Amino acid sequence: MKTVTLRTKTGKKMNMRFLLLILVLTLPFAFTACGEQEPQAAEEVYEVRGRYLSTDMRGESISVVHETIPEVMNAMRMSLRIEEPAVAEGLETGDVIRFDMVRTQTGWHARNIEALPSGTELDLPENLRDVGLPQ
Repeated sequence: MKTVTLRTKTGKKMNMRFLLLILVLTLPFAFTACGEQEPQAAEEVYEVRGRYLSTDMRGESISVVHETIPEVMNAMRMSLRIEEPAVAEGLETGDVIRFDMVRTQTGWHARNIEALPSGTELDLPENLRDVGLPQ
């Protein structure tokens, strides 16, 4: 079998078999990178009750303390992104709220926020019961 050699711009010899080997080894990776992306997972939505604490200065997230979401997470204080500041307008620290807590690939956010009647009792652990209430 005759060996074909190529010369690079600098005059170095390159063996055709070597080039073919490189091509065979790298070609599968090229096709993998061009493949279709997996479809994004659907969002998970949980109806949650909690207490509104505040909205951040930019109006991008709210701080709440919320009840346990069974088989998802314990009751806790957390910040949740909101789509626009208007969704939290009219809420005051300590208001009991109901909202959809949405999990996506990029994290958690709140939507469909509504105030519940005053006197609505939340099922919170002792260490969170007074968070956001007037002292």
